[in-house]
Parts: sequence; C-alpha cells; structure tokens
Amino acid sequence: MGTDKILLNVKEGLARNYIEAMQIRFGGTATTHSYEIHTDDLQVFLYTYDLRPGMELVITQGQTVRPISIQRTPDKELDLIHINIFKKGQIEHAYIKNKQYTEATTSTGAFIHNGRFALQGEIPANLFYSSISITFTREAFLQFMPEATELYEGAFGHNQPMAYHMQLPIDVERLTDDILYYQDIEFGGRPMIIAKGLETLTSLILTAQKMSSQNNLNGLHADDYQRLMQIKNQLLSSFNQKINIQTIADTFGISTSKLKRDFKTLFDCSIYQFYAHAKMDEAYRRLKTGDYSVMEVGYDLGYSNLSKFASMFKKVKGISPSEVNR
Repeated sequence: MGTDKILLNVKEGLARNYIEAMQIRFGGTATTHSYEIHTDDLQVFLYTYDLRPGMELVITQGQTVRPISIQRTPDKELDLIHINIFKKGQIEHAYIKNKQYTEATTSTGAFIHNGRFALQGEIPANLFYSSISITFTREAFLQFMPEATELYEGAFGHNQPMAYHMQLPIDVERLTDDILYYQDIEFGGRPMIIAKGLETLTSLILTAQKMSSQNNLNGLHADDYQRLMQIKNQLLSSFNQKINIQTIADTFGISTSKLKRDFKTLFDCSIYQFYAHAKMDEAYRRLKTGDYSVMEVGYDLGYSNLSKFASMFKKVKGISPSEVNR
C-alpha cells in the first residue's frame, strides 16, 4: 500500500479551478457544479451551491489511501475572500465503500484568507475528510452586508496577503452540521443548504465584528504563515521528538510569545496540543491500515509506556487503539 503523497496543484479561485485540477489529476466525473471520483484508493465528492451572485458554497468530502498535498498558486488579480471550515473525523455516509462511520465530527474552526499567497494543505490518508467553504467577491460581500464595510476594509482592504483563524461559535457548528445533513436530502436539500450557508456567513461576520471590537481579530501576514508552515513541517517530520518551544523560537528567529500567539491564531491550539493530536492522527492512520500492531505504533511514536499511549489515544480519538479495526 503506497504512502507517498499525491501532489495536487490548484490555482486559487472559485470551485471550478479545483474541479478542473482534480479531473486532470485523478480523472473522475465533473460538471459545472460537481466533481466525483470513487475508486478503491480515492473517493472525493465535491458539490457547489450559488448563494448569491459572486458568492458560492462548496462541500467537499472523501477519503484517500495516500495523503494528498495541495499546493495552491495565489491569484493576485481576484478580490476573492475564502472561508474554509474543516470538519474532522468519521461521519455516517453510506457511499464510502458502504461502510458506516459513527464517530462524531469535530471542527477545527474557520480559516479565512484572501488567496494572495501560496497556501499549502494536506488531506491525510485513511481518515474521512469533510469541509465546507464559502467564497465571495468584495462586491458581493458588501452588497450582502454593507454595514460590515469597515470590518472588511480593516481586515483585507490593504490588498496584502492576510489570513485569520476563528473558533466557530456554537450556532455555526450546528449550521455546518445541518449543511452536511441537507446535502443528502433530495427534495428541498439545495434551498436549505443555501439558506444555512447564508446564515453561517452572517454568524461568522458577527463573530468577527465582536472580535474586532475587542482587538482580538489577529491576522497573519504571508511571512508569518510561511514560517508557521515550516514549523508545522518540522513538527510532523518526526513523531518521536520532544517539543521545546524556546528551541523552535530560536531556530526561526522569533520570540516565544510571538510563536505561541501566531500558532494559536492559525491552528487554534498550542504547539503541544497540535503535536499530541498529530501523533494520534498518525497512530490512527497506521492502525487503520492493519499493517501495524498497537505495540509497534506506540513505540515508534516515542511512547515507552504503552498504557500512556493508549490513554492519550482514547482521550483524543474516543476509542482505544485496539478498537480501531474492530
């Protein structure tokens, strides 16, 4: 079973760019508003919905045997803003090899950016992937909510590469779950998704406005983002290392306070939390293949005490390591 990453190059923009890139790279079936591929190694389902002129919502779900590395080329000519909400974990969907997944979904918050710098992303292997994206032009946004003009201009009006991370309010967690639910409803599903999508966007704007008024809406410039990607790659390059914040800060020439603040802004967690969860994601992927024993995975990830490994795994994943393939 191959574990090498699959590279997918995409020019940042509307969903049609992703549909075209995936069809060229993987084959599959594409229409103006959808893309599907279903093989033993790769399942991807992408559907787009026009919320308003210049504003679209995209649902992407699937699973891959090999990790997919997405390299996005910035499009500095467009004034598009992208809101990405990633849902992690397994959810019940019969079309993924007819296997029922019941582990509850969790989100990693909303990542908001203007597409003006090269973003990297990865879809992990052997984990169900689900995301909801809302993309809109400046004109569409200001027509939709003109009272948010000052908020928009403060966040993106300078035309510099900028990105923000927001923890999702409870109502948006519910709304995004509803969007995924209505995707499988044949009669009336599309208008409900459009309604829930507009409500989701409105709630996020209200949250951003509140954060801005409290001086808590902190953005990342392109160099901050690239630095964090290097730090992330370093953390993920070896899962048996010990984390030292001071050493990382010294290596990248920044203070520990800036490192912690920027990392929290992008990933919405501490470096220690990120690393612990990444290790458990890796453990889950290895166990899911059936090629490794619990002992092999635990020791390989730096645990000398397997009971501590099992305890951390259950804390993060909700099941014990031995239950992964039951």
